[in-house]
Amino acid sequence: MKQELESSLQLAVEALLAEHGGEHDAASAPQVVLTRPKIREHGDYACNIAMPLAGKLGSKPRDVAVRLLELVQWPPAVSSTDIAGPGFINIHLQEASEASVLARIMAQGNAYGRVTDSDGPSACVEFVSANPTGPMHVGHGRGAVVGDALASVLAARGVHVSREYYINDAGAQIGKLTASMWFRMRELSISGFDEELPEGCYPGDYVVDGARQILAEHDFGTLAALPEDERDALLSSLSIDCMLAMIRDDLAALGIRFDTYFSERTLHDSGAVQGLIKQLRDDGKVYLGTLPPPMGKEVEDYQPVEQWLFRTTDYGDDVDRPLAKQDGTPTYFAADIAYHTDKHNRGFDRLIDIWGADHGGYVSRVQAAMQALTGKKHQPEVVLVQMVNLTREGKPVRMSKRAGTFVTLREVVDEVGKDAVRFNFLTRRVESQLDFDLEIAKQKNDENPVYYVQYAHARVCAIQRKAEEEGVVALSPDSVDVSPLTSEEERRLVRELLAWPEVLEQAASRLEPYRVATSLMQLAAGLHSFYHKHRVVVEDAALAQARLLLVRAVRQVLANGLELLGVDAPERM
Repeated sequence: MKQELESSLQLAVEALLAEHGGEHDAASAPQVVLTRPKIREHGDYACNIAMPLAGKLGSKPRDVAVRLLELVQWPPAVSSTDIAGPGFINIHLQEASEASVLARIMAQGNAYGRVTDSDGPSACVEFVSANPTGPMHVGHGRGAVVGDALASVLAARGVHVSREYYINDAGAQIGKLTASMWFRMRELSISGFDEELPEGCYPGDYVVDGARQILAEHDFGTLAALPEDERDALLSSLSIDCMLAMIRDDLAALGIRFDTYFSERTLHDSGAVQGLIKQLRDDGKVYLGTLPPPMGKEVEDYQPVEQWLFRTTDYGDDVDRPLAKQDGTPTYFAADIAYHTDKHNRGFDRLIDIWGADHGGYVSRVQAAMQALTGKKHQPEVVLVQMVNLTREGKPVRMSKRAGTFVTLREVVDEVGKDAVRFNFLTRRVESQLDFDLEIAKQKNDENPVYYVQYAHARVCAIQRKAEEEGVVALSPDSVDVSPLTSEEERRLVRELLAWPEVLEQAASRLEPYRVATSLMQLAAGLHSFYHKHRVVVEDAALAQARLLLVRAVRQVLANGLELLGVDAPERM
């Protein structure tokens, strides 16, 4: 309906431009965009197109609005129009005219609002990518849920999505993990062992668990007899495998899956990182130079050192970036752009990364590097996710024995459940910090968003069971007369259902999956309000069938949205 109305008014805009001749044509016409007025008396839709058009034509907006309404040919659903203020066009529809969408929702089912496009763009959505040095914390969990839901939303809008986890299995943190694991293995195997855990090692109990797992499959004496470098190489691989198994288990508990786990180590072993540096040197995009000390900081005994620097300032960065450390080994930045180049070379049209907000300063340098390497601007597209403040009855929850320093994601999932974690993590914009209260997440009332939405779905299921018990058999949707749906609560539900495709489109185009959760909460609120004021199974057979179709359509969209968010849609609660 909205598209049909916009199209009708757009034709009138083009006709008015043609009346003024010459330099005005359809290509220069401002676009008609309809919105829902906040005040019911202002109609079902409103438009301010007369304002930009008046500036173009040198006329008064109200005069332009009058002429547009003389030219437009509305569809039969429009009952009346009026002009408000300086030239706002208000559109009033026939009673229940928009309710025709209900039959379409039921016919399309899970496909309502989705786009199927075999020629759609491909996207690699990379998220989580936590270092394989311990269990996932709650902050990782928010990024995981946002990335997974965003991937589902993009797929629903015709994007061919691949979910990817980048394993940071190279660098100093892996050396610390290996040292931590070997310390615990010796502690478990040597009688009277009383050494202190070395500084910098990981203190959590999960390292002890990992050490036990390795010892169950590898003889300690044999490992101890190996040359140190050989033992470290073996333990490094075994420790990473152990940590990744734990991370995969944590992700599975949250309902997260990946299509690809990509190892950073493979980039180094294959020579891809050094090859990239050589390519950039050959292309003249890298030079030997020195960097000034960090801005705003005084560094004692600062000595400038020549390094291979990438000319990222040529592509919008604020300073050129080193690709190698002073000892000649590649920087993390060098490995990171090698990784993104690999994704580009795999043929993805879009690269989308979900990062923690603390990586905000890293975005411009990676995008500058990728522009230099591929010619594409603003790649990767980065979504920065703010931290989670974990509380219990308003008081901070700070530490876990298992992790040693933080509360693990798995502990939270085990306490409140997958659905509560996933839905609550998606109720706010990612750039906003999220306060997550464990006790509220377990409550069965409208303070708990996931319960509120799931209960709406279960409530419709109960209505359907009640109708069947009373012998009310739902008619085929396309044979139901929807004209009785005229109450404000019924109209509100229809408007929410009509908006669903646009919600998905905006969530996908703006990389904002929270819009899906917000829309579901609004739809659930409308359903609960309708339920408290109106009965579905009534003596008036036509009204009963219309209301039954309405709530069935609500159930369908609730189920569609919960599926995209990875949350269950229960039939009983």
